[in-house]
Amino acid sequence: MTRQTWYRIAIAILVLGEGYLVVSGRLAASYRFTSAAPATPSEAEFFHHFLTNVLWIAFLAPLAGTVVWLATRDKSATAGAAYWRAIRTVFTVAWKGDAAPPLEEATDTVEEDPLGALLKGVAAAALMPSFFWFAAVPIPHTARTAVWLGLTGLLVGASVYCLERARPFLTPSWHEAQRGRLFRRWWSPYPISYDPPGNRWIVWHWVFMILTGVCWLGGFGFMVLSVTP
Repeated sequence: MTRQTWYRIAIAILVLGEGYLVVSGRLAASYRFTSAAPATPSEAEFFHHFLTNVLWIAFLAPLAGTVVWLATRDKSATAGAAYWRAIRTVFTVAWKGDAAPPLEEATDTVEEDPLGALLKGVAAAALMPSFFWFAAVPIPHTARTAVWLGLTGLLVGASVYCLERARPFLTPSWHEAQRGRLFRRWWSPYPISYDPPGNRWIVWHWVFMILTGVCWLGGFGFMVLSVTP
């Protein structure tokens, strides 16, 4: 069996199998049963939904196993890139044949992207306070709370920005150590793992993380005391 044939079979099993579960309503019914199961479900009903869960995992397994196998063989020096390249390889080879380059010869790098780092930092700064403000959590919706969540969000965003600015400067030796791992790390907490100026960026990342913890805990304590009679 050729690579192209196996990739096509794996994709077909995923699409047709999962498609059947979705169109037939079995997947939605299983989710409803799992999230709100009746007090005394019948044995037949329980087995039916249990089999549905087994099937969706089984339909996913061939493609997922192929991607993991390809990713662990990848000689890429960039942590995390191997899985994305493995997915692209599976679909490219399945569609066009052996048009994709061998994974052992493919290379990838983490390029500097200040704008991308800034956008990620802004997104983190906005999402964190928005989640706690609009979520069903017992905190007063006052100006003090808004300032507390906003300041915490800014610190989180700054830490994310510094981390993204540091990642392109991870040392080649650190990347080399990630090769062949099933679950690759995409960053290192240690400044020694970075070339300048990445080592300074990761130090600032930790500075903002510590300030985030202080702001979060201090602000939370202040809010608790302010609402306590």
